[in-house]
Amino acid sequence: MKEPNLPAAAPAIPAMAFIAVLAALLAYGCTVTGNLAKGQTVAQEEFFNSTLHFCSREDCLQTIISQLNNAKSSARCAFYRMDEQLIDNIPATAAAEIVFDEKAKIADIVNFANKTVYKSKSKGIMHNKYCVIDNTTILTGSFNPVAAARNDYNNLIIINSTSLAAFYGSNFERLKGNKGSRGQKITAAAAVAAKKVNAKPKMAILNNTLVKAYFCPEDNCAAAVKERIREAKSSIAFAAYSFTHPEIASELIIKASEGVAVAGIIEKSTTSSKYSKHAAMAANGIGIRLESSKRLMHHKFFVIDNETVITGSFNPTRNADERNDENIIIIRNKGLANAYAEEFNQIYGDNNVHE
Repeated sequence: MKEPNLPAAAPAIPAMAFIAVLAALLAYGCTVTGNLAKGQTVAQEEFFNSTLHFCSREDCLQTIISQLNNAKSSARCAFYRMDEQLIDNIPATAAAEIVFDEKAKIADIVNFANKTVYKSKSKGIMHNKYCVIDNTTILTGSFNPVAAARNDYNNLIIINSTSLAAFYGSNFERLKGNKGSRGQKITAAAAVAAKKVNAKPKMAILNNTLVKAYFCPEDNCAAAVKERIREAKSSIAFAAYSFTHPEIASELIIKASEGVAVAGIIEKSTTSSKYSKHAAMAANGIGIRLESSKRLMHHKFFVIDNETVITGSFNPTRNADERNDENIIIIRNKGLANAYAEEFNQIYGDNNVHE
């Protein structure tokens, strides 16, 4: 499937727009030329058009159905889980491909009238939750489109951007051809080598909003999360299904010791694991609460200084960073950050959420 052609170098932009671009890059601690990887460019688009949905109070399943139903030329989706009948919502006129984890309960390759389903093999699991629609729109977040998850705590963000669609489309092609083997173990040497690899985020400036996309394990997602945490000046709020990554937990504890307000919500059922960092964070100044209702705490997001949002399929765990196929998207936008903060505060104050 042909990808949109992106310029090899960033196009010329008016002086005032350049100032806004420079300010956005500086806000992330980098310069236009100084901290980009060799050969890397920042794609630029005039508009930042996005819609955000919180699935415990909105019908995210129907939203995804509508997005698929409106596909005109193509739909490429990578989901850990998906109700099989949703594939039939993609018009026969749109070339459609779906990637699932290799152990998903669906045939290895199934054709649904111009729709092809693949199994992707990973060292861990293929845990992504995203779609690329018509090479112009992406949807991502924490939501698996299954009826059973309809009322759980999840988020779904939809962004119109050919640049982001190209980034996610490239990852999709890799997943589709993944020849890895489930169950492979990461050796100690390989883990050390992976930490030395500099992450190369895919970056786009949409109007004045800087967006970075990372795909685990190749882009070192944990390093990206830790870098954003280190930049926090006033507050960090996070919501996660599982939290076992020791280095991310340590960065949060350091920030709390520096006077940054750090608070989080974790799914209670995951804290019995010996690897859970819930107790360590709670004992070191972080306001951790556990969600214990019938709704699953399935969010995976951070809100930093009410300005930056990190979301996607990535739970802060070593498996998510080193073994699974995952994605995160980092967006510096106060409007979105405020919306995620409002969701966090609403859950944090719920009667079913306790320390």
